Amino acid sequence: MELLVAMFLMVVCLAVVNTLFAFGLKSYFLYMDRVEVQENLRIGINRISREVRLASQLLSCDNSGRGRITFKVVDDSNEDVISYAIKVSGDSEAAYQLIRSVNGFGNNPVARYVHKLAVIPDQVGPDTRTVTLILTGEKGNSGEMEVSTTVTLKNYQR
Repeated sequence: MELLVAMFLMVVCLAVVNTLFAFGLKSYFLYMDRVEVQENLRIGINRISREVRLASQLLSCDNSGRGRITFKVVDDSNEDVISYAIKVSGDSEAAYQLIRSVNGFGNNPVARYVHKLAVIPDQVGPDTRTVTLILTGEKGNSGEMEVSTTVTLKNYQR
C-alpha cells in the first residue's frame, strides 16, 4: 500500500513538473517570436523612414490592402523612384515581408513578419511635406505589434 501511495505521489509530482516545463517552453517561444517581430519592425521602419526623409517628392501612397508607398529620391545626377510594399515570401513559411524596389526593379526584402504598411501624409497632393509611417506585424500567435514614426521630406522640391 505504501508503494502505491509513493508511486501516486511521484506521478502527481512528475505531472506538475511536466506541465510547468511545457508552459515555460511555450512562453519562451512566444516571447522569442515577439522579439523577432519587434526587431524586424524596427529594421523596417528605420530603413523606410531614412529613405523617405531623403525623398524629393511623394508620388503615391496606397493604404488599401497591405499598403504601398512610392517616392522620388534625387541625389547628384541620379533620380530614383523607390517603392515599398508588403508581399508574401516565396519560402515554405510564406510570411509577409516588407519589399523594396528601385525604378520598378528588384524585390529586395527589408523585414519579415510585416503585415501592413500605413502611410498617412499631412496633406494629399504634390505639396506633401510630412508623412506618418506605421508598420504592423505578427508571427504566429505572438500578437499584433505596431511601430510608427513621422518623417519630414528634407529634399522636398516642387
